[in-house]
Amino acid sequence: MIRNNLAQLICGDFQQHKSLENLFQVLFHNISNMETRLGKLITNGEDGDLTVLGPYFARNILETTCSALLGRIDPFRLIYVQKVQSLDGFSIGSKAKGAINWAGDIFEKSDIDISKLWDPDREFTKVGRAFLGNHYSEVFWNPAFKTLIDDTNYMSEISLDYYRTHIESPEKFSFFIRQKTSSLYSSLSKGVHSELVIRPEIVYDETTVIELINDTFQICSILGIVSHYIDFSICRLPIDNAFRHYNDLYDWRENNYV
Repeated sequence: MIRNNLAQLICGDFQQHKSLENLFQVLFHNISNMETRLGKLITNGEDGDLTVLGPYFARNILETTCSALLGRIDPFRLIYVQKVQSLDGFSIGSKAKGAINWAGDIFEKSDIDISKLWDPDREFTKVGRAFLGNHYSEVFWNPAFKTLIDDTNYMSEISLDYYRTHIESPEKFSFFIRQKTSSLYSSLSKGVHSELVIRPEIVYDETTVIELINDTFQICSILGIVSHYIDFSICRLPIDNAFRHYNDLYDWRENNYV
């Protein structure tokens, strides 16, 4: 069965933007493909498949989710990459300098004193625009999370209880997500880049991989639903539609222990 709840939640209603439709269609297909493959691995994969393929599929989902959501806040960032990759001379054998990087586009390369985010002496070219950086956190993510948890239509949502109890205040949302995402990315990468010099099954037993997949869907889902509360992000879904996908993902995780 093809799964696309996460793809729908992350990419949103991209068909309304004709100039971006092809770009987001690729991202949508990638997320849908990976979540479908993970679903099959969990329910009827052969012995060993989950521990070998699970970390790769999950990291792919995490990276594509962050790229798609970055593009919904800053479309030009993805358009630039698309234009570069569409050139006749583009080679997959060499990395384009303008490609989206985990360090820089998703996480800031260096910490910025949050008390000096709006320093009048800082040149704009030196202002951080990372997806989970401090500037985007203050302007986009933290206010949107506050709007979500204050939304009286969804006060009783069990699927939000974890965040209500684990995040001290809305202003701490991005900090919480950064910590979780950084740790998750590192854990998944060890299975992708063959960093381990001990037998992988010692670290990547089936229970551990299930937990990593669970964390991946959990982080991507909350970022997805919060993104639809950022009032000037593109491709937004009606909130009730977004919550339907979000809760379907929550139920799927609960029913499959992921």
